Amino acid sequence: MKVLVTGGYGFIGSFVAEKFFLEGHEVSIIDNLTTGNKENVKFKHKFYQFSVEDPMCEEVFQSNRFDVIVHLAAQVNVTKSMENPYLDTHSNVLGLANILQLSDQYGVKKVVFASSAAVYGLNEEIPLKEDALCNPLSPYGINKWVGEIYCNKWMEVFGVETLSYRFSNVYGPKQGTVGEGGVISIFINNVLEGHPLHVYGDGEQTRDFIYVEDVADAIYRGVQFELKGVYNLSTNTETSVNDLIYILENLANIKKVIYQEPKKGDIKFSRLDNSKIIRELDWEPLHNFQQGLIKTYHWFESESKKKYLFVE
Repeated sequence: MKVLVTGGYGFIGSFVAEKFFLEGHEVSIIDNLTTGNKENVKFKHKFYQFSVEDPMCEEVFQSNRFDVIVHLAAQVNVTKSMENPYLDTHSNVLGLANILQLSDQYGVKKVVFASSAAVYGLNEEIPLKEDALCNPLSPYGINKWVGEIYCNKWMEVFGVETLSYRFSNVYGPKQGTVGEGGVISIFINNVLEGHPLHVYGDGEQTRDFIYVEDVADAIYRGVQFELKGVYNLSTNTETSVNDLIYILENLANIKKVIYQEPKKGDIKFSRLDNSKIIRELDWEPLHNFQQGLIKTYHWFESESKKKYLFVE
């Protein structure tokens, strides 16, 4: 099978691309390297340095005739989407529209789209199910919701099979400090550098953290088992910021924790119901939060030591 992963040099994309490669498939990557890193991908693949809205993408589709597209390329900074909604829309809507149009034009069998829990907004009826009210707060959330509509309509009108996953807070090795799961990478970096941890609010706010390898596995299985439509991709578990700090305290010395005023508009509690995907895909996450956090911490610790040796 020929698979294209857009954003394949990014945090999640690199794990997804590797999963398909290890399962014996031919992998290509489109990435504009705005946030992606070539060092994230060590296996054999084809690489094209474009943005997903670039007309040059057509040449890539024409020459490869892909079977599956996993569309992960996106502008993921919620704050940036508020400051520059045009930029967010250009990447997250026009980019997807270009990929969907080319998928129809060049006979792609399936497109997997990375949506987000941000589509739900401040809905407090947790755990949130897929049929819950969507009322996104930011252009980022709005554009992810628009992306789901595009995918559903492309399936209905053009017959391109689409699968949209609403990611909860993804975390793991190789993660940057921007995005919905970034608190973990920020905290770990601060711990390793001896800086205090800054908590906005009382620390009792919760998130539904999911380990990146479990996300990659769900994407792969969703392709293999011809899943389509919209699904939450989560652990259906709430973990507080204070829980995160407690586990980190057992791994390293935390210099100081500073509690500050909550950020305006922050969601207090978050949990996505994953019963639909468990039922229809026979999938469930393999990592609990503590297991995933320990693996993530040790990866960042190893990378930190490499940087220290290089500087020395």
